Amino acid sequence: MEDKKGVMGGGYFRPEEKPFIDKMSDILLKAQTMYTPQLTDFLNLREQTILNNLINKYDDLFVHYFGGYDSAERVRGIIAPDYFVPQESDYDISMYEIRYPEKFANLHHGQILGSLTGSGIDRDRFGDIITDGENWQFFVFKSMSDYIEEQVKKIGPFKVHLMEKDFQDLLLPKDDSTDETINVQSLRLDTIVATVYDLSRQNAKVLVDHGKVQINWAVNKNASSFITITDTLSVRGFGRIRINDIMGRSKNNKYILFVNVIKK
Repeated sequence: MEDKKGVMGGGYFRPEEKPFIDKMSDILLKAQTMYTPQLTDFLNLREQTILNNLINKYDDLFVHYFGGYDSAERVRGIIAPDYFVPQESDYDISMYEIRYPEKFANLHHGQILGSLTGSGIDRDRFGDIITDGENWQFFVFKSMSDYIEEQVKKIGPFKVHLMEKDFQDLLLPKDDSTDETINVQSLRLDTIVATVYDLSRQNAKVLVDHGKVQINWAVNKNASSFITITDTLSVRGFGRIRINDIMGRSKNNKYILFVNVIKK
């Protein structure tokens, strides 16, 4: 479990992030006025950064994070006064393992994600989907356990059985990502996609224009959108880019970015 008090970074907010900012501001105000802990949905890295910035305004509030395991990317936050020490059970998270016919099936992340959202569960109700290369697990609101066991019987064409597991039965997640340092002329979306995947700017722009690029799991068709710290870019057919840090400028005035990259 991670405890943060206003870690700065990514203080630039987009207009489309305003609904989330308003929602978190309401929860912060509620935690302060009622002086009781408040639990968030699962938050992605960008949302965690926004919350960390917002909580700076509150001297007496802290946010604690947990997503089912220590290095979880998607986590739930507990916004609470400084007296509160959360337990794992306070986060209302269940972990499920997917039992499927391994001899005949080859599951992948997108397939599982599609089946979960297709069953009527909002994305902010479940956390990471992890694999050790053969087995798969995912995290979801404990309050939705009965619903998800009833609704998710197939993933793709394959029949599956969901088994609730204790956190100590966690798989050792397989990490296919690499950390890279890149130099870019600008922080535009198309520039970063082009640089990481060795494409021309024009080809990167076409991917964006055709809705094949997401910023923080939302399709973005504006190639000139600016990217900031903790943004996650998903590029269909290519992989995923996470912006871990913007480390300043090089001698030739390019931005130096520290990124984590998954290539398909």
